[in-house]
Amino acid sequence: MRMKNTYDRKFGLPQFLPRFFSDIVAVLISWFLSFYLRFYILPGAQKSGFLFFCMLSPFVLVSALYFLSHNKLYQSDVTMTWRKEAGELFKTAFEVFVTWVLVFYFFFDDKVSRVMLSLFAVFLFLLLVVNRTIVNAAFTHEYTKGKGIRRVLLVGYGEKIEEYIRVATDDEHGLRFVGQYDGEGGWLSYPRIISSSLKDAALQVKADIVVISYPLAEYAKEKEIVGQGLDLFSQKVILLPHIPQSYAGTYISDFHYIPVLRINGAEMSFFKRIVKRVLDVISCSLGVVLLSPLFAVFAILVKATSKGPVFFKQRRVTRDGKTFNMYKFRSMRTDVPEGKAHWTEENDPRITKIGRFLRKTSLDEIPQFFNVIGGSMSLVGPRPERPELEEEFKKTIPGYAMRHRVKAGITGWAQVNGLRGNTSLEKRVEFDLFYIRNWSLWFDLKIVFMTFFKGFINKNAY
Repeated sequence: MRMKNTYDRKFGLPQFLPRFFSDIVAVLISWFLSFYLRFYILPGAQKSGFLFFCMLSPFVLVSALYFLSHNKLYQSDVTMTWRKEAGELFKTAFEVFVTWVLVFYFFFDDKVSRVMLSLFAVFLFLLLVVNRTIVNAAFTHEYTKGKGIRRVLLVGYGEKIEEYIRVATDDEHGLRFVGQYDGEGGWLSYPRIISSSLKDAALQVKADIVVISYPLAEYAKEKEIVGQGLDLFSQKVILLPHIPQSYAGTYISDFHYIPVLRINGAEMSFFKRIVKRVLDVISCSLGVVLLSPLFAVFAILVKATSKGPVFFKQRRVTRDGKTFNMYKFRSMRTDVPEGKAHWTEENDPRITKIGRFLRKTSLDEIPQFFNVIGGSMSLVGPRPERPELEEEFKKTIPGYAMRHRVKAGITGWAQVNGLRGNTSLEKRVEFDLFYIRNWSLWFDLKIVFMTFFKGFINKNAY
């Protein structure tokens, strides 16, 4: 069951308490369960004093609650999604783990088992996810019965407002649109609110959330309404800006009190890169072991059905614009010249019979596991292109080079959404930049999961 977005300020206290107390239970269970497993179940451990761990438990609990709060997991946020929440829970468990490893290393003569602390971190993450799932599902159930619903006042009109309505009308969000204010030129099918000011309109419909958006041509009007929105204290005010989807995850900072939006800030922190690299090495090493029989079968089929090497290698571009040799099972004849660099076309005469099957199912990509283990690629990321094509794309597609903030990937957010082969490059870049700005461990796992259902076989793969 996926966790739902159920944050709200008006109902913040009732929603805060179940999360807070269930988190306390999750931390304590994780702590004592890991102690029991390490010292009473797993072999090779010297018995450690139970009283000592009992005395430490309040301090461990406080540290966990601190990081949960620090990572904004108790704050009211209508934009919190399952992916973000799970990512922050993972980050919290890791921070608690590192904190106590350092505490025991520097302040205790008797070192506490690192295996026990590792088990604690794993259990903590899993139990936090489970309890948040249960609590959030309970709130969603209340929404379906009409309880705890947040009343939304729409202000303005235009494409962004309509897009917001489309994605926010599910019961899981607990939102109800109660009217539209100042929508001259684009009225929706909600009650028209007539009032002298935004504040009066919000009070008139008892709004909990105010959503503002106007067409670009109405910038002056939007600026005026946003100014009125600053006077609202009892409502959460949301502005829907006219920026590309790929900018999602970009934060506004300031330079000497001047608002600054860094448009080329799609990048990952050092911590995130470490986590991603660990996932890459573990998953692809496991993949090589499990799929080794397939490697042998495909190698024999490729070699037996056409002349040439088993593997095909080609120069591609990865992080920071560096080039590398990307490996695939050879799917084309070697006696036909390739010509000028271009994408493979449907019914390309160079493709062999076994090659057509491998390409259609994306199984020709399996050797790229070795690229990932070697460090030139990642399991998930923007698909790499040839250097010759890259130079062409950089000239015609704004932001194309920003894809190189991360390593190229075997699969990616654009690919699982059908953007591969002869599809819109501009749209592909938008999806790649969205992925980079919003990366989390769970986002990668989601993409890997989606690959099995959407990424392997695709009508644009040939």
